[in-house]
Amino acid sequence: MSENEPTTRERVVELLNTATFLTSEKEKISNLSKVQELIIHHEQQLLDSFFEEVVAFQTDRNSDVRKFVVGFIEEACKKDVAMLPRLVPNIQLLLADSAIAVVKRVIQAAAQLHRATLAWLSSARTTTPEMDQVWQIITLIKGSIVNMIDHDNDGVRTQAIKFLEALILLQTYKEVDSVTREGEFNLDLVPLTLKVARPRKLEEEARMVLSKLLAFQGSIHISSVNLMTCMSSLTIIARARPQFLGKIINALEILHANLPPTLTKSQVNSVRKHLRIQMLNLLKHPASYDYHENITTVLNDLGVSASEVNKNMPSKDQIRKRVKREKSGEEAPEASKKSRIEKEEKKEDKEEVVEKQSAVDITQRWLIDKLTADNVTTLVMVTMKNLPEDMPALFSASYTPITAAGSNTQVQHMARLLAAQLTAASLGPGFEQVKDDEQMDTGHDSDEEGSKIARVVAGCAEEQRIQTPLGPILIPAGVTTRIMRQKIRTMKLSEVTKPMTSVVNNKMQLLLLRRLMRCDKMILLGDASKLQLRIISMLSGCLSPQECEVLEDFIIEDPVSRADLLLSWLYAEYSVAHDFSKVHEILMTHSKDETKKEKNYEQIFKSILSKALAKKASKETEEFLIRLFLESPVVPEETVTSIIAIGRSGGDTHPEGEAYSSVVRILKDIISWRPLISKPAIRVLCLLASHNLEQVRDEVLPVILELCKEDETTKNFVCQISAEYLKYLLLEVPPEVLCLHELGRPSQTSEWAETPVKACLFLYLALLPLNPELIYDLAQVYVKTVNEAKRAILRMLEGPIQHMGMNSPHLLKLVETCPKGGETLITRIIHILTEKAPPSDALVCRVRELYNRRVSDVRFLIPVLTGLSKKEVIAVLPKLIKLNPHVVKEVFNRLWGVTLDTGTSPLTPVDLLVALHLIDNEKCDVKTVIKATGLCFAERNIYTAEVLAFVLQQLMEQPTLPTLFMRTVIQTLTHYPKLLGFIINILQRLIAKQVWKQKKVWEGFIKCCQRSTPQSYTVLLQLPAEQLSDVFVNAPDLRSQLLQHVASLTDTQRAVIPVSLLAVIEGTAKNESDITNLSEPPPPGLLMTE
Repeated sequence: MSENEPTTRERVVELLNTATFLTSEKEKISNLSKVQELIIHHEQQLLDSFFEEVVAFQTDRNSDVRKFVVGFIEEACKKDVAMLPRLVPNIQLLLADSAIAVVKRVIQAAAQLHRATLAWLSSARTTTPEMDQVWQIITLIKGSIVNMIDHDNDGVRTQAIKFLEALILLQTYKEVDSVTREGEFNLDLVPLTLKVARPRKLEEEARMVLSKLLAFQGSIHISSVNLMTCMSSLTIIARARPQFLGKIINALEILHANLPPTLTKSQVNSVRKHLRIQMLNLLKHPASYDYHENITTVLNDLGVSASEVNKNMPSKDQIRKRVKREKSGEEAPEASKKSRIEKEEKKEDKEEVVEKQSAVDITQRWLIDKLTADNVTTLVMVTMKNLPEDMPALFSASYTPITAAGSNTQVQHMARLLAAQLTAASLGPGFEQVKDDEQMDTGHDSDEEGSKIARVVAGCAEEQRIQTPLGPILIPAGVTTRIMRQKIRTMKLSEVTKPMTSVVNNKMQLLLLRRLMRCDKMILLGDASKLQLRIISMLSGCLSPQECEVLEDFIIEDPVSRADLLLSWLYAEYSVAHDFSKVHEILMTHSKDETKKEKNYEQIFKSILSKALAKKASKETEEFLIRLFLESPVVPEETVTSIIAIGRSGGDTHPEGEAYSSVVRILKDIISWRPLISKPAIRVLCLLASHNLEQVRDEVLPVILELCKEDETTKNFVCQISAEYLKYLLLEVPPEVLCLHELGRPSQTSEWAETPVKACLFLYLALLPLNPELIYDLAQVYVKTVNEAKRAILRMLEGPIQHMGMNSPHLLKLVETCPKGGETLITRIIHILTEKAPPSDALVCRVRELYNRRVSDVRFLIPVLTGLSKKEVIAVLPKLIKLNPHVVKEVFNRLWGVTLDTGTSPLTPVDLLVALHLIDNEKCDVKTVIKATGLCFAERNIYTAEVLAFVLQQLMEQPTLPTLFMRTVIQTLTHYPKLLGFIINILQRLIAKQVWKQKKVWEGFIKCCQRSTPQSYTVLLQLPAEQLSDVFVNAPDLRSQLLQHVASLTDTQRAVIPVSLLAVIEGTAKNESDITNLSEPPPPGLLMTE
């Protein structure tokens, strides 16, 4: 080392000085780490000189620095046990640190210091007063840490569990089968002559700590992290100390049957998985041979296969050696004679313990005889009514199918599970017998009076010893020493005061509450408001009904700003109701007033809600109610329905229907954020969906549909409710639930009218496009309900059916399987589907089959007419035109394509009119056909002159002229006079067809000739004389007109007219014989006028 290079001492001094003035915690810890390395590992002789300077940093404000100090103390004591008297008091001080991280680090270090101290005492030849003081401090630290198993912080409890594990392993003897680490210190290395820490007392203390750890594992409020840590620690203890194996396996069996109810589903899965791992670890241990049946039963319940169980079994050699050792009583050689003697005493105690059966075993044996088929059946039937509606997460996560139901193994396993639950609930013959045995054993322990300090950790006896030390008092290092004075006796409040009577106590409490409320506006600054909340919430557990009313009125005065106070109060009441808080017990310990009955949580919640709803609806009230329903610990289900009152109270200050927007928003938030009460909230929303006001329904229905689209479970539940409303239509009178003031229907009606019918249908029809399967129930109800309901259903169907579309498989199936009596409904559905679009092939096919098979009403075919073939339409046309004129007009419109945007009709207008003329008179009377043709002629934009010309042309081509042919000719002439030439041509062609043979057509021919004069003269002159004479008989005016026409002809033109016709025209023919004799066929083509 050069002269200029600083020595180690100088470097340590410099680092300590620098660390003192550093503001950065990282740099400060870095310097102190270097000091630790130098004085502990590099030059240990410097430790005695500088440990106080390092330990002085335990008062640093930063918790990381204080954690480093704890680590330094641990390293120093492990390196040099002579530092224990100087540094153990500092550990005791740091255990009470305000930082949780420091406390956890102290607990970790305490386990190492405890082991080091006991090894130090065991290795010493004589025990000095200084050693005695150190052990007393360690004992106090042990007691404090043991009590920390009930600490508020989860991490502190975890470290306390690990400390208890180390304590049990340290203060117990190992056995032949113990699984231990190499070089582990335990009670085998503690001499029996050690008076400061007697081995027997230490072992007794370890057994008590084990009992405490087992009880902590069975707590119902234990967290999942603590539970798994506790299970791991117990497994380690069981493998290292086989003498505790029975207790620990019994505790794990009870845990398997009684998992804490506070665990979530994922936590239950994690705990069960961890339990499976621990049980497999125990199964591998040779000492578990006696408990294989219990372990394998639990593993089978946890889903472990038989192959995996066999895989983790100890080897046959290990089991054989253990059985041989138990029979021969052999033991492994011990290091000393004293240890061997102690082992023999311990073994005798163990045999006595083993002979005693546990409470679970006794109760199991008692239950096996009781589990008969009749008893089990009765038990199941009695408890069925207590089953919840929804499967609990704990059950669904822990349930495994029963593979061998009814077998002896399964009966024993069931008895074991029931015994574990009864024992955990402090019931059963096993619990009573064990309790009696413990009471008998308490009077036989002769050494118990002298062993209080060992059994009661950190008890009064130890405090008395510390108060009267035999040697020097150990002072924490780094703390300025002061002259010790005689301790002044602390005055106790209970010694100078008298307890108040219950009347005075209640009066003072009410005055305190009112004073806290009066100063509400004076505590805006600082933490005073938090203190106010804390005081009131602490008092809430023992408030009288009068005080509750005062506090409720105070909160309702300004609900928004005082919502935090209400929530604190509710959480305090909830904690009291579920034994989460001990404040109520403390406050009510000395209360003797039996007449003072408190409001429970549910009553307070309902009272606050009713007072809030009594106020006028406003944004502040809505905000308050949202916080009340979303942030309260529990919301009673029946209170959700009362939210509807907001809409009623807001009717005076808001437009009609607008006040319900707040109700909808509150209910939507409840459904989204409070799953436990989502179903009552959904029911209220569905109830509002039947409101009489359209504005309210427009607010509610979109929210319901949105919730249904987001969650399938919600959709199924809403559909179930809507089905309930629909089935109200099957009742004789409307139910009371539909006739509420909140729903706009304050009066109860005695019969079904349009308003209650629509209330049942609003929600159902809104869900129909979302869930088309609902159409089947609608059809069933339609068949059975009253006529008023049927009419309402038919009127309201249009929107939902249009959304479903004609390609919906459910609609097609309904058409195919039309219920009897539902034909009108099916017809209406098909009308809606085909109103603006042509029918699909699938729909036409199903309607055709239904018409041919069941429904004979031709109206059923009207919506799908355009999908039928031409032949099919013509076949049903006689039936169609017999319907109401309005229906016939709709039929023709569909065939003409007037109501359709796309698609083609099977009949053209020409085909339709021709088909009407060709209808058989036996199928339809002439008057009906005349009305039908009249509808055609009324549509002049369809039946133009060209169309009618085609119609007449096709009718002329028929073998037999239709009866109404000439009527159609006359109407054509009337509507379109420009077709006169075409009509004359028709008349001429009719002569060739001997039109006079058909009486009705002949009469029409004559009338047409009358209307088409003078152009019809040429046609008349082409008639035979006999038929012309008949024309003059039926139309005498034509004779004079025709005579004038003939007179105006030239001689040449007159010459071509047959003599018989001239005779008929001039009237010279006297009889038919004359006409016959004179008749000559007229020259063709010569009778045309010029």
